[in-house]
Amino acid sequence: MKFNYQTANIIDIKRETPRVKTFTLDISVQAKPGQYVMLWMPGVNEKPFGVVTNNPLRLSIASVGPFTQKVHRLSVGDKMTFRGPYGSAFRIQGKHPLLVGGGYGVVPLYLLAQSYPPSVRKNISIVIGARIKSDLAFVSKFKTLGCHVFVSTDDGSAGYRGVSTDVAAKFLDKQNIDSVYACGPEPMMKKISHMAREARILCQVSVERHFKCGGMGLCGSCSLNGKLVCVDGPVFPGSVLLR
Repeated sequence: MKFNYQTANIIDIKRETPRVKTFTLDISVQAKPGQYVMLWMPGVNEKPFGVVTNNPLRLSIASVGPFTQKVHRLSVGDKMTFRGPYGSAFRIQGKHPLLVGGGYGVVPLYLLAQSYPPSVRKNISIVIGARIKSDLAFVSKFKTLGCHVFVSTDDGSAGYRGVSTDVAAKFLDKQNIDSVYACGPEPMMKKISHMAREARILCQVSVERHFKCGGMGLCGSCSLNGKLVCVDGPVFPGSVLLR
C-alpha cells in the first residue's frame, strides 16, 4: 500500500441530508467503483471514505463522530489531505442491474451507476432505504443519471413503508434483474446476498469496517470470514457474508 498523500482545496460543499455533506475538491483521482481513499485530519486520525466522483474528486461524509464532526466544520477554501484510492472494486456486469443502498450505503453505488454506459443506466433500478425521509440521500442524483429510483423508509414518511430488502425482493421475484449490488448495514446485505443466491444472480457487496492500522492489513480489526476488508475489500462477492 502506497502512502502518497495529496492535499487539495475544497471548492464546494453541498448538504445532502442533515447529517451528510458532499465535499468537492480541486483534484482528480482514478478510483474504480467501490474503492476508497484514506482522509487524514491532522491531530485527529485518518478514516476511509468511498469515492463519489473522480473528476473532480467528491467525498460524501456523514457526521457520526469526532473525526467526521471536524470534517463537517471545514469550509470552502480549506484543505483536505488524503491518500489512495485503495481496495477492490465492483465488477461491472449485467444489463439490468439492481442496486440496493441502505442509509449512507448509496455513496459507493453512485460511482458504480456512473460507470455504466447511458444505454444501461436507463435499465438500472436502485432501492434507497433510510429510517426517515430526511435521511434519504442521492435520490435526485440517481434520477439525473436516468436510473429508476425506489425509496423505502422505516416510518413510511417517504416511499414504501418498511425496509429496502422488502422492495428488493419484489424486483428479484418479478423483474429481469441480472446483477445485484448492495451497500449498507451488514444484516441488510446478508439478506440481499441470500436472496440473490436463491435467484442465482450475481451479487456483490461493499463492506464497511474500522481500520485501526490505517488500512495496512496488520491489525485484523476489519476481519470478515477470513478476509481483511481493508486489503481484500471493501467489495466482495455476496457469498462472503453467507459463510
